[in-house]
Amino acid sequence: MKGRWWRLVNRAFTVVFVVALTVGLVLFVRSQDWAPVAELAGRLDPWRVGVALAGALLINAVGLLLGMVSWRAIFVDLGAPVDRWTAYRLFFVGFLAKFVPGRFVALPVLLRMGKEIEVGPVRLAGVFLLSWAVVAMTGMTVALAAGPALLSGATWWLLLATIPLIGLVVRPDLLNRGIALAARLLRRPPPQVVASPAGLRRAVAAQSLSWVVSGHHLWLLAVAAGAPPLRSYLICVAGFAAAAVAGLAVVVAPDGLGVREAVLMLGLATVLPVAVATPVVLISRLVCALSEVAVGGGGLLLAQYLHRRRLRLERHVDAGPQQSSVERAAPVG
Repeated sequence: MKGRWWRLVNRAFTVVFVVALTVGLVLFVRSQDWAPVAELAGRLDPWRVGVALAGALLINAVGLLLGMVSWRAIFVDLGAPVDRWTAYRLFFVGFLAKFVPGRFVALPVLLRMGKEIEVGPVRLAGVFLLSWAVVAMTGMTVALAAGPALLSGATWWLLLATIPLIGLVVRPDLLNRGIALAARLLRRPPPQVVASPAGLRRAVAAQSLSWVVSGHHLWLLAVAAGAPPLRSYLICVAGFAAAAVAGLAVVVAPDGLGVREAVLMLGLATVLPVAVATPVVLISRLVCALSEVAVGGGGLLLAQYLHRRRLRLERHVDAGPQQSSVERAAPVG
């Protein structure tokens, strides 16, 4: 009876999460004024627009998959020894939660999924917090590349901001020491999980590459709208990382809605007229949303299917010897 009640509660949490996700996506679509996008698309060659959109979707999807590789490197380092698709179920749920206002509706679902694979809340929180730290640090480091294109004069001092990430790659153990020191200062118990140097380096490398790849979708859209390719390259590729990290920091807005657009406008306005930069920013948001829903939703369905198939196979294997022993014990004739 208790197990049945727990399953009903879990299903209720799952339904609430799906409903909240749907509401978040609807609010995103309805909150945008798509008139500038339609006006800009009407002035451009349809084939050019179609190729740019298809290329942008593909590029951003590849960047998202690299981000998944980064997350799994941390999960394997700190999580339970489970197969990759079982781990990816957690990633995709946490990933889609970015569209939910407040993002906390997914927490009960994540805790339940973690319990299924014997990953407790402390370890699960450590995975997501460490992953967020890697995302933020790598994103801001990549964003520094836009400095020379946006700032006049000497910009060598921007290199100083790369010191934390370089230190993390060279001495990954400094992160664990910093977390332990913060726990002591806050008079909290020491962390129960620590990250290995190899796991952190793999996560940093994959996430850095993810930012670089994803930023090319904005550059492709900007060039299609008339931006100078060379001058806009760093502004788009590096500026997208800065805008995305700024959006991640604002947890009350679904996927940083409004914040990311404001940061992108600061950069694009230097290479495009404001009347053109505005629809480019909106198209970038639409491309990101479509690719994220496609990758996240499709990946979650595939991971869920493969996870359940693995469980069925394990139950079948476990039941096999018992069945054969019963058959051997049955009287003949």
